[in-house]
Amino acid sequence: MDRRDFVRAAGGCAAHLALASAALPAFARRAWAQQARFRTVAQEPWGRLEAVAEGVWALVSTPLDGDRTTLCNGGIVVGRSGVMVVEAFASDTGARWMAAQAKALTGRAPTHVVVTHYHADHAAGIRGTFDTADVVLLATTETRDTAAARNREAPVELLQRARPLDAQAPTAIDLGGRRVTLVPRDGHTRSDVSVHVTEPRVTFCGDLVWNGMFPNYVDAIPSRLSASVRALREAGAATYVPGHGGLATPAELDRFIEVIDLVEAVARRAHAAGTPAAEAAKTFALPPALGEWRMFSANYFERAIGAWLRELGGPAAPGAA
Repeated sequence: MDRRDFVRAAGGCAAHLALASAALPAFARRAWAQQARFRTVAQEPWGRLEAVAEGVWALVSTPLDGDRTTLCNGGIVVGRSGVMVVEAFASDTGARWMAAQAKALTGRAPTHVVVTHYHADHAAGIRGTFDTADVVLLATTETRDTAAARNREAPVELLQRARPLDAQAPTAIDLGGRRVTLVPRDGHTRSDVSVHVTEPRVTFCGDLVWNGMFPNYVDAIPSRLSASVRALREAGAATYVPGHGGLATPAELDRFIEVIDLVEAVARRAHAAGTPAAEAAKTFALPPALGEWRMFSANYFERAIGAWLRELGGPAAPGAA
């Protein structure tokens, strides 16, 4: 499979991390995998499940050694009458593992599964979420339809059973004494959803937010991404669960905003000067003041700048779409 086919098959983010695992030294991969913020209640080669607060757990996927069972981050939220799993992950095995963890931690199988967007590392495990017949799959119509059209071997018959989320207004889910709000957004794709737990204040961001890993702009609408990330920050949370990377504090979300703002500034200068994305990317670098960000290939800088140039009406990175 060549690079273009791999990107298409993976739905964007998986390809980013596959290249990352090949480029990052083994000691750095191990260090990244061990950076737990909260108590770890389950650990596998592909990720760890952290107890963020009572009744809320976050999965931090650690795929850089090559095991992509889950690949993206996600989580579990429990109330008196319902158990929600955030994301369907990259494989049926990963989704089944999360469902098993939910049952082990709460005594109940998942009642709801939310898919934040259609990229395969978040949606390919949908078959694994349906081990219990009465589980409700929640996704926007565009997420459902685009996953069916673009993701290799997508479970179309199960996607058709998804309960469509309102694409214009938040959807509240009552899990029994615990309210979870699903908010439609866009920016990473044309159909993103963030998941907000009110007590405690935890936000599952999907791939609108990355922490310590440079984001993939493969399907991004950069101005909308910027607006959505700022809206997440304004909504406020004690802990943000990014799509990839470790769990984030508000300060780390501010750092991510600085990263995407820097991409925008570089792209706007390139647009004004008529500089192609590939040329602008050659001199692009994140300042040390922004901390460590894993930079696996200059191609991702080019892709990010190219996404902005497409939006601004300038030359985009070749093959970035």
